[in-house]
Amino acid sequence: MSTAEFFKWFTPIVVGLISAYFASSLALKKFKKEKVWDERRAAYKEVIESIEEIIHWSEQVRASHCCEPTIGNEGDLDGSLRSLAKYSATGSLIFSEKFHEVLKNANSKVHRVMFQIDDDSKPDLDSEREMAEWRFVLANEIRAVLEECLPELIRVAKAEQP
Repeated sequence: MSTAEFFKWFTPIVVGLISAYFASSLALKKFKKEKVWDERRAAYKEVIESIEEIIHWSEQVRASHCCEPTIGNEGDLDGSLRSLAKYSATGSLIFSEKFHEVLKNANSKVHRVMFQIDDDSKPDLDSEREMAEWRFVLANEIRAVLEECLPELIRVAKAEQP
């Protein structure tokens, strides 16, 4: 076999392998990027749904306190607060820096409000009426904090869509 015949067979094989390598690396890169976005989108969805669940809870508490009709269930406040705290602590692994910063600020404001209201009114919770008043104030304060940050979180999440 001469050198010319060798290169006649060898060149298409090398070009094919190099082309296959670059095509597969580009496809894998695109797949990884889409996979990361899917995970991030699911986490964004969970955070926003948790905030909506807390806002729903606060609306149900407000409506019940004001003798208005309610939908029936008050929502899962503890689970939603836990979800916010979880993503506030570990969200830097998933979220963008801006989204994580807004989420951390919202979580800290909610916990600060809860602590302040607990600290100010726990000694006064002797009757059912005082307990209902405490829940009403707590729900209104938490709702105010979350309704302030929710549009910003949605805006940041929309800006990151591919």
